[in-house]
Amino acid sequence: MENKKPEFSIINQDQSVISLITELHNYFRDLQSYYKIAHGKLHNELESTTDQARIDELHGELKELHQKMEYFHVLNNAISTVNVIVHTETIVSELNPPKIGN
Repeated sequence: MENKKPEFSIINQDQSVISLITELHNYFRDLQSYYKIAHGKLHNELESTTDQARIDELHGELKELHQKMEYFHVLNNAISTVNVIVHTETIVSELNPPKIGN
């Protein structure tokens, strides 16, 4: 199974705030999953490694990945809350007011 790191890009300069927030939510969720998978692979490698130098290296890599996982967990939770709020009727009407004259 391939574990490709997600990429974030804004395709359309006319993108709405709501769709940008939804895209950010998806992006941070996908990064969180990406690092969880990478963490699992390193953990599996650690369990099957007997070389002490490689074990020490893997512990360092696991520590770094654990920190990234924590950060993306916080970012994902925060943007998830924002995503829920921007999809409420009040905020949708505020961010996407009706166009006059069309």
